[in-house]
Amino acid sequence: MAEEEIKIVNYPKGAAIVVQNAVNSGIFYIVRSGRVAVDSEHIQVDHDLSYYEKGDSFGLVSALTEHHFLVTLFAETDVVLLQIPIRMLGSYLKERKELSMKILGLYSRELRALQKNLSKANKPADREYNPDKLFQNAKTYLGWGNSKLASHALHKYMDWAKATNHPDAYAQADALLKETKTTAQPFEWKSQKSSLDAGEVLFVESEMDRDIFVILEGHVKLFSIVRGMEYVIDVLGPGEIFGEMSLIDNAPRMASAVTDSPSVILRVTPENLFESIGESLLQKIFESVARRIWFSHQRLIILRMQSPVKRLYAFLYNSIRDQDIRVGRSLSQSYNLSYTFPMAFDELCSMCGIIKIKKESIQDFLSDTNILIEKSKITVKSRKRIEEKLGGHKTKQGHMISNVV
Repeated sequence: MAEEEIKIVNYPKGAAIVVQNAVNSGIFYIVRSGRVAVDSEHIQVDHDLSYYEKGDSFGLVSALTEHHFLVTLFAETDVVLLQIPIRMLGSYLKERKELSMKILGLYSRELRALQKNLSKANKPADREYNPDKLFQNAKTYLGWGNSKLASHALHKYMDWAKATNHPDAYAQADALLKETKTTAQPFEWKSQKSSLDAGEVLFVESEMDRDIFVILEGHVKLFSIVRGMEYVIDVLGPGEIFGEMSLIDNAPRMASAVTDSPSVILRVTPENLFESIGESLLQKIFESVARRIWFSHQRLIILRMQSPVKRLYAFLYNSIRDQDIRVGRSLSQSYNLSYTFPMAFDELCSMCGIIKIKKESIQDFLSDTNILIEKSKITVKSRKRIEEKLGGHKTKQGHMISNVV
């Protein structure tokens, strides 16, 4: 059972703080003083983590996603930790803007690294703004037959060209825009909360924009350009937050975001982030990032599976677990439900790294009566039958087997 109050806890040098594979009872940790060492192999996407020092934090993902601890942590020196029940995180950080931004930055960078690894885009490590990418992306979108995406990218490119006095670039983009013969314009936000039709562009890859978005109703698809093709990163639903990574590291968007259905979206600007949102929404921001880190880790495991059929089943299985974690649903409740996911079958294949595959190679999946595939949604009738298809690929705790998670 989770703790009910914030505590300051002292650990003498050499003491174990958490033990690998122990259950996190719902606690988030902040190091107030001392040095916490990692005493286990801990695989990271872009760096080796060996210790935590003053101001660092840990435990967010395990507390929110029912994970066991991945590592053993011990006090390398005398250590003072702040232990915060996860349900109280939003209220604690609401009045601590600097600390909140630091913690959010840490997890957002981890999520960004995971998503870059997932896309296999091999993009340069630097995150400098290169507006010419907007123009190149617009031509790619036109190649896809998506003039609305192209129009958005070109308008943003023209805004940059006008603001920085690059008339040749402006004229080039304006000429291409006229060729698209579209009247589409970037969505105009007249209030903080807006209703959007399906297919509305919120931002595009390589755009410089620092707004955060919260989905109140509907669904939003996140995708990037990989080898000239659309690579779906995620399809987010009500209660999800996105766009926070560009706010944290002041970098261009690493993906595009488009409404996948009629939606109601809350737009939060950097200037009013802490002033305009309540502690419950701040809590949701951290919960959303933590769950997306967990889900991205799971997707990395899925991409290592040789069988495309196993990949598809594993992705749906983790999508079910993701929904259960978000609403706090028990396993017994989960077994009695069917699950519907707002994605087309080709989007599912894209997220599983399955490109241009022959249907006969995945015929077992396509003919499964437990899976209902429709134009813009996929329904799983029974979680238990999905688990049976996966067999030994999952642990008793429900996680996909791997040394990554």
